[in-house]
Amino acid sequence: MKNIKEEFYKTLLNREDFYMKQYYSNYHKEDVYIAIKELREGIYCVLITDEANENIDSLEAFEYIKTLDKPFSLNVMILSSKGYIYTEHVHPINKLIINKDRGNVIACDESCFPLKQIFEKLLEGQLEGGFSKEKFLKYKIITFCIIAINIVMFIVIKTVIHYKTNIEVNNLINAANASSIKVSQNMIDNLINGINNSVLVNFGAKDNILINQGQIWRLFTCAFLHSGFIHIACNMYSLYIIGPQIEQIYGARKYLIIYTVSCITASLLSYFMNPDSISVGASGGIFGLMGALLSFAVIERNKIRKKYISSLMQIIVINLFIGLSISNIDNFAHIGGLVGGALTGYISYKIFNNNMGKL
Repeated sequence: MKNIKEEFYKTLLNREDFYMKQYYSNYHKEDVYIAIKELREGIYCVLITDEANENIDSLEAFEYIKTLDKPFSLNVMILSSKGYIYTEHVHPINKLIINKDRGNVIACDESCFPLKQIFEKLLEGQLEGGFSKEKFLKYKIITFCIIAINIVMFIVIKTVIHYKTNIEVNNLINAANASSIKVSQNMIDNLINGINNSVLVNFGAKDNILINQGQIWRLFTCAFLHSGFIHIACNMYSLYIIGPQIEQIYGARKYLIIYTVSCITASLLSYFMNPDSISVGASGGIFGLMGALLSFAVIERNKIRKKYISSLMQIIVINLFIGLSISNIDNFAHIGGLVGGALTGYISYKIFNNNMGKL
């Protein structure tokens, strides 16, 4: 098994709710990292080192963790390539000893038993290789369901538009021939645009006139409709990238709540600020997911790299700028979704977050 240290830290971060802390090592003359998980009784710390540096690395980690001023347990994964000689440390640590060549567990203290289970699962995944259905679908079920609904609606709408367009264009050409009128491309384009808008409205697009008549549901259904292939392709790709992150951080139920609220707040701001537009698209909900990510990053700013927050802010600003630079983009919907997602994400994570269970 290659890159045990990198793969194990990555597993703790992505699947076990750990975060990374870095501190300067006077021995190695560089920053080193330790994985930490918050528990009710304190913090569970994981250091990965090798047999040669076990003592100095454990001592430096122990001294650093004391500065965090929290009850803690230090659990050290020691990578050994030969027969390991078990020695006691002057400071209390728990050991998980791994043969890095064979990838098997040599010894394990009781406190490290959860790490041993995680390592064995990781090792099984490495040995199995190839495509893993469980791994592929992890944190993606909700996202795939939303994408599927959007794609089905897109296919249905395009089928209806194609059918109606053929009929109406033929009727236009026949009427023009009967009246000896030349049919211009502009006339055909206007007819097609009218058909597109009509079909989208029939399927639930945001239309202020109909909403004022009591069709409030359009504030939500419009988020599952798209006007063109590029429109849906860009939105679904963005959803595929962002959605699993939201599910991993917030959980499936909160993901659905954040997305639903974001879609509605996007439509509401568009309703008040862009009343003449017929709006469709999932971009408001997607901006809401970005807002929820931003809320998470701000709340956990002491546990994640500042570069993550900076990069996320850049992505949001760039997407808003693109929206402002292209015509026929409902930027008020983007802003409404962003604000709705940020607020819902903040409330659901800060107030209702119960991820402080045991490892």
